[in-house]
Amino acid sequence: MSIQKHIVVGAGLAGCLLAWRLKQAGQHVILIGSTTLPNASQVAGGIINPVTGRWMTKSWGIDLLIPQAAATYRELEQQFMVELYHPVPLIRYCRNSTDVKRMGRRMRNPRYANVLGAPIAQGDGPDSFEDTHGSFNIKQAAYVRLPLLLQTLREHFTQAGSFRDETFTHADLARDDSQWSYHGVQADHIIFSEGVGMQANPWFNWLPLTPAKGETLILECPTLNLPRAIYHHRKWLLPYADHTFRLGATFDSDDASPEPTEAGAHELLDAARSFIDPQHTLTVKQHYAGLRPSTKDIRPFIGDHPTEAGLHIFNGLGSKGASLAPELVRQFLAHLLEGETLDPEIDIARFVDTAIHPSNTDATH
Repeated sequence: MSIQKHIVVGAGLAGCLLAWRLKQAGQHVILIGSTTLPNASQVAGGIINPVTGRWMTKSWGIDLLIPQAAATYRELEQQFMVELYHPVPLIRYCRNSTDVKRMGRRMRNPRYANVLGAPIAQGDGPDSFEDTHGSFNIKQAAYVRLPLLLQTLREHFTQAGSFRDETFTHADLARDDSQWSYHGVQADHIIFSEGVGMQANPWFNWLPLTPAKGETLILECPTLNLPRAIYHHRKWLLPYADHTFRLGATFDSDDASPEPTEAGAHELLDAARSFIDPQHTLTVKQHYAGLRPSTKDIRPFIGDHPTEAGLHIFNGLGSKGASLAPELVRQFLAHLLEGETLDPEIDIARFVDTAIHPSNTDATH
């Protein structure tokens, strides 16, 4: 493996993990990203949930993703002496008889044996929750402290002199013979991990990104005592140790602003009050919002620019970045550094034949 120079654009979860793994592989890397701009990873709950959606289906690739995610976050913990990865039970409540039937079908399916635990009878859960149809355990769930992870890796690259806390200016990136030049830095490879900022990227804005706004709340409730778990009951509720709780999340594909909204807060609080006993007073302490880099086909955007050698993208992880990023970073770097073929499901080559390419994506714009 030859040592080459890389610029990673974007200092969210994807960009930070990419830069860290590149450095581990002995590559030269510069990480560029503004810590003052909105960042979905910074405000995400970091939930890893193997069974999701109305139909209670296994998340895409989850059997491969979870072992790599656990190993990666544990490795980060050991290297930097921080606590990032928290495996916890996830209790999902059935809202009606249809949910109960679906749960039963999933439990009889051998494919779900490693992610579904025993059903919990109606009324056997916490007294503080409405429980009309029982619930069930989802195994291998966890949450990741993403803000601490980002802070840790950004500080790591800052101390190494290889983090530029600034907004990347696409117009200043230019071809320089076989390399790319940006603000005095020569690089063999530019990897864009910009989240929804991809829409302003002249080389990759032809990819069908479909941003989705998500809002969460930090609540305080001294009287609400819950066993350590993630609870999914219309919305998910994650208890912390100090009688605070993370409540999420909304999903809005129409609002492209990164700011929290009153409507989002109302949606979350109305949902929480619909399943938490009214004797418990919920006080909002913080309100977060972010734009998820979701995609049209619900698969990531990973791979090489079809005509500009040395330009790459690693984006589109949507709302599942905490579970997707570690394994997909591994796959992408095996492609970039070792020449391995990307999975067609994630390779942006799937859009090349039908995409309308911008007319100004030459080396100098």
